[in-house]
Amino acid sequence: MSLFEFTFGLSAVILGLALAHMASTVSKLAMAGRRVRWAPEPLLLAAMIVLVIVSVWLFQWDARTRTETTVGLMLMQVLKLVLPFMAATFVLPDPVPEEGPVDLYAHYDRTRALTFGVLILGLMAFWTVSMVEWATGVATDRGPMTVAGALSTLPWGFCVIYGLLIVVRRRWFNVGLLVVALAYYGWEVLPIRLGE
Repeated sequence: MSLFEFTFGLSAVILGLALAHMASTVSKLAMAGRRVRWAPEPLLLAAMIVLVIVSVWLFQWDARTRTETTVGLMLMQVLKLVLPFMAATFVLPDPVPEEGPVDLYAHYDRTRALTFGVLILGLMAFWTVSMVEWATGVATDRGPMTVAGALSTLPWGFCVIYGLLIVVRRRWFNVGLLVVALAYYGWEVLPIRLGE
């Protein structure tokens, strides 16, 4: 068994559970039928989280040529994967109540700070792991590390967008920004090809 196969198993479990949780919650909401008051905000955010999880899962492929790692890097890897998992658990109401109405917008409004907060932390965790790999020579394709180079890779754009979505409560603003963010992220990620 290669190092990649050994370590990828843990990534697959964490991210697979996140997708399974979201699918289970959507099916429970569908079974609740007319009791559910649907809203675009949590559905757009859920779609973006699915895209994030799938892309993170697929980008693990880049580590297939590594022949060694450390426990510290593995712990950082687990932390950066647990954060999208947490976003997946926050985005839709779970458990779905057996009786009474289920208001998805009310849930979005109540949990948006948690969801976008862990997405921001996730971006920073991914950036931190990337910087540690760069600084320790694990990522050899980047050349020498510089302060300007490190700062230029900070995920400012999405951090600002997520921060705005935490503090601005106007629905039209949230829907519009979520549509733009989902379209942009999809445009960036969906055409990427994977291969040997």
